[in-house]
Amino acid sequence: MAELALNDALIDEYLKFKFQEDYKPDIIRKLFKYIQPFPLRENFYDDPSIMMQLENDPLIEIVDDCSDEDLVQESILKLMLVDIFISVPHRTLNINDVYEKLKPQYSGTYPNKMGKDKAQEHIKALLSDAKYIIITDGYITTQWSVNKELIKDIVPFMALDLTIVGANKDIKKNILNKSEKKDLELICSDWNIKVSSLGTNIHDRYIKTDKLKILLSSGLYNLSATNKDFTYVVEMI
Repeated sequence: MAELALNDALIDEYLKFKFQEDYKPDIIRKLFKYIQPFPLRENFYDDPSIMMQLENDPLIEIVDDCSDEDLVQESILKLMLVDIFISVPHRTLNINDVYEKLKPQYSGTYPNKMGKDKAQEHIKALLSDAKYIIITDGYITTQWSVNKELIKDIVPFMALDLTIVGANKDIKKNILNKSEKKDLELICSDWNIKVSSLGTNIHDRYIKTDKLKILLSSGLYNLSATNKDFTYVVEMI
């Protein structure tokens, strides 16, 4: 089963790229950010020889002639990539829309009792060239001794703004106090430590840099705990 559908214009552009015809490089770059195996109607080309060449393409699934709605409904993601805004009954994702909420992401999931070393190494690498880092976790001070060591392990030792965002400003709970802020300053004197707070109804936990946002399924503590499950999702800004 195909994972998503493409509108005819994007299919045409992909096939131009495949056959090295006069394709649009900008569209192809955007398309390849999102592309997954997609269906191609068997009557898309009148020439049977061309259709035969496409049968072995790993991204193409040849299907019977049907409507766009059917193509989307039969796809796993129930989604059609498009390159222009169109009003249709099925769900679309416009690859040219900078405000599109659906975006390609990389993620990793670690069940409980499983080490998180690989996740820590990846996140450390993602932060290695950051110009600034914002760590948002409403419970970051709850397990401060562990979280402090984790920050030491994943944040690069270089000059940058490091902002720690806690929660519940009204009762000053889970916001770094002077002693905890000093802990970080002693780890790396090049860090410019800033402390901030979230509203009481904010639950999201994430790490943000100038290039990306790492969404955390649970608190920073779970990135090191072996008795907790943990999922992270990397979203490019």
